[in-house]
Formats: sequence, structure tokens, C-alpha cells
Amino acid sequence: MSSRICLVTGGTGGLGRSIVHALLQRGDEVHVPWFDRAEAERLREEVGTSQQLVLQQGDVTDAAWLETYASSFEERGAVHAVLNLVGGFDMSPIDETTPESWDRMQRLNARSAFLCCRTFTPLLRSSGSGAIVNIASAAVGPGRGAGMVAYAASKGAVVALTQALAAELRADAVTVNAIAPTTIDTPANRSAMPDADRSGWITPGELADLCVYLTGPSARRISGNVIMAGL
Repeated sequence: MSSRICLVTGGTGGLGRSIVHALLQRGDEVHVPWFDRAEAERLREEVGTSQQLVLQQGDVTDAAWLETYASSFEERGAVHAVLNLVGGFDMSPIDETTPESWDRMQRLNARSAFLCCRTFTPLLRSSGSGAIVNIASAAVGPGRGAGMVAYAASKGAVVALTQALAAELRADAVTVNAIAPTTIDTPANRSAMPDADRSGWITPGELADLCVYLTGPSARRISGNVIMAGL
């Protein structure tokens, strides 16, 4: 498993840092495009001087930037895993959801995942055993998503992307799965919802373990799934 190259978008966030640490612990070379300098510096401080972590400033919703970024991997010949964590959240019922909020959710959640999948698919094919993990949301499940219509719709697009791409890449030995978590137990979510019942929340560490599994050899025949995570 050494020398595997992984791309983690959103790797400087609360969930992303846990996943980056888990992949580094496995021995992977982890590339993290970042948008917020303070978050990137915090991740670097946590990891230290490890040359297995490669940080690069950029915007994964920008197709042109992604094409240039992907070209920097071409001399390596392959990318083994792409984990799409970039996203945003909007809590608004339908009559309070603005077109701007709708577009923002589509850009952060659906467009970012689509562009990264599209851009890195050739390098994943070249690996001979590539893996894509997209982060959806439990809000896509039946009876869920009330009061967050733009967010739920954008994460529904991530689910549809996952399932269609899994079928498309099956012959190329590239697996594509999505994880649909309930609320993630991060300091930011605890601060935003201090009185919430956290019994059904899932921890970043639990999600990181799942990502390690889905991008590892034991999951090479597991594809097209939406894994509900949390209660």
C-alpha cells in the first residue's frame, strides 16, 4: 500500500483532517488542494514535516485550475484514489431558499465532485485499481432533508453521479462509492447545535476508517454504493 497517491479535496476541514491523517498513517502520499490558508497551515502544523503530505492552493470548482493541477500528476502516471470532501451547507425551507443559495450548493457540493471525477478519471484508470469516494448526506434518504432543500438536492446529485460513474468505470477497475453521513461530530457542529441530541452523530475518525477501507485493496470489488453512516 506504500506510494499510493491520494487526492483529498476539503482535506483541511474538520472531517478532511481526520481522513488525511488516516491515509498518511497507511503510508499514502496525500495531496490536498486548499482554499483557506489558515486551515492549510493548521493541517501542516498537525502533520509536521512529512513529505507524504502535499498542499496546493486552488479552487476545485474551477475547471481550468483543476486541469492544470491534474497535469502536475501526469509524470507520476496515475492517481490511486480521489476523495471528494469539499462542500457547503444551507438550512432553508423552500420558500426561503434563494436562487443564489441553490446555485451555491450545486457549486460546492455537486460541481466540485463532478469536476474532480471528470478531471482525474484518466489518472485513476491508469492506476489499474483506482477508487473514488464522494461525500453525500443522510439528507438524501427518504423522509429526510426537510428545511434544507438546496443542500439535499445538491447531495442527491452527488449520489446520482456516484451510481452512474460506478457503472461507467466498472470495466476500468475503478470503484466509485458515496458515504452519506448524519451530522458529523465536529467542534463546529457542536458549537452550532449546542443543545442537539448527538447520539446519532458520527465521528470524523469513524468516517476516516471507512474511507481508508473503501480506497484499499479489500474494497476493490465494492462499487456503486451509498453507505448511510450514523443513526
